[in-house]
Amino acid sequence: GFTIPSALTTAAWADCVAWTADDTERTGVPQDETGRLWDVLWLAGYAARLHRDKAGDRLIFALLRVPRGHRRATRCELVLHIGPGDEGEPVMTVMLPGED
Repeated sequence: GFTIPSALTTAAWADCVAWTADDTERTGVPQDETGRLWDVLWLAGYAARLHRDKAGDRLIFALLRVPRGHRRATRCELVLHIGPGDEGEPVMTVMLPGED
């Protein structure tokens, strides 16, 4: 539902999205990258709508995700930043805190 280009940093992808069939086999947790990416983007969009009328170019939102190699979900905070892209266009980037 985003109308501007969206990106995730490599670290945010590795921590919150990356998941393989081997991960499912090792942990017994049936997940996939498509579903995990959906969770990140849906929650980013929800957070953006909640903060629509607030000033600033970034906000922090949280999600529960199962870390690779684990079986239980834990809370993870992410930063949603909207800033200029390569040609000055608005771009939304999801990153881990402290990555910018």
